[in-house]
Amino acid sequence: MNPQPALSTRRNFLRGAGVMLSLPWLESLGGIVHAADAAKEPRRLLLVCLPLGIYRDSFVPKQSGTSYELPEYLAPLADLRDRFSVISGLEHPGVNGGHAAQPRIFTGVPSTERNRHSLDQHVANVLGQHTRFDSLALSAGANDFGWTDGGSMVPAEKNAADAFAKLFAEDGAANKTKVLAEIGRGKSILDHVLDEARDLQPRLSKRDQEKLDEYFESVRATEKRLVKSEEWMHQPKPKVDAKPPAPFAPDEIITNLRCVCDLTHLAFKTDSTRVVTFGYFRQDSVVVPGVNIGYHNLSHHGQDEGNIAQLKRVERAFFDELKTLLTNLKSTREGDSTLLDRTTIVVTSNLGSGNSHSNKDLPVLVAGGRFKHGQHLAIPPGTAPLSNLYLSVLHQLGFEDKSFGTSTGPLKELDLI
Repeated sequence: MNPQPALSTRRNFLRGAGVMLSLPWLESLGGIVHAADAAKEPRRLLLVCLPLGIYRDSFVPKQSGTSYELPEYLAPLADLRDRFSVISGLEHPGVNGGHAAQPRIFTGVPSTERNRHSLDQHVANVLGQHTRFDSLALSAGANDFGWTDGGSMVPAEKNAADAFAKLFAEDGAANKTKVLAEIGRGKSILDHVLDEARDLQPRLSKRDQEKLDEYFESVRATEKRLVKSEEWMHQPKPKVDAKPPAPFAPDEIITNLRCVCDLTHLAFKTDSTRVVTFGYFRQDSVVVPGVNIGYHNLSHHGQDEGNIAQLKRVERAFFDELKTLLTNLKSTREGDSTLLDRTTIVVTSNLGSGNSHSNKDLPVLVAGGRFKHGQHLAIPPGTAPLSNLYLSVLHQLGFEDKSFGTSTGPLKELDLI
């Protein structure tokens, strides 16, 4: 029989055959399962960029304040209305160049200067002291958002399976390959840790046993999506009597996005990291029902109704998955709170308009954390830098910074609870 997991350590894992499965917060273990047992409430940050912009009419409410009507993209989030805010009118002064502004979205460094010091890495330098990974950069198509103080880009995990192995497989390329191969053959990583799980469960309350079962179900669901995504890559495509529009391979971007959202939830649930960034982006084709034009071309819709209709199908897919992620965070208890209460999510784009390549009036959604939500903050364009929001985020996370990027102070319109 495997030795019982020690309950006096700050973190606990289930181990077996190259697998190291972090446990979620369990009250039966006295709240000392992972770093979330710290006396100071653990807080987390998720940064998401949609580099091709967000179609404004479907995202930005026409009314300001708390009595605004939910636009099309936000309608799926109606049940979470009091847990997010929409902000319009912000920009990064001195940041321009259309798509070239993408790497500066979370730094705010003017285009004439060397890029450096992104919000996620600034936070990770402190919060990363408590977790296995300082930060986790994931990619549903692109991610060049994390930058060190010295101006080096933080590489992202472009393959969801590799990111999954990073979280749950013991270190070593050979071992990660072995674990992923077993998942591909239908063997769950949970099979490796069942003995330790059986030893642990009798010591858990009924509520914690249910929580552990829910966690295992989340892991299995993520594994199945990874396998499905991999299987489709090897399936022959149907033959048609039509000339292909261009020599590019379609991408299962929705499946990829779901995997990224699943991994984000698992990473926060196990306190493996407290800082995650990811991007949702493909230059060319995307496998979305009803879409047959490349995503980039759709973003330059030219006000064509057909192009806009297809563009909205792609962007709606993101907000549908965002709803699932926010719901999962809200339903996951951690101590006397929820992961959504302890996680600040910022969704934005480096383009205020993908159609015109404008870097002004950027779309912003802020969710979770300890902000007073449920409003559309319509900031007069050009009057406040986006970095003011970032400074407010830092303060909400417990930082005492006086400035960040080109900030002129915290965003006074966004109050803390």
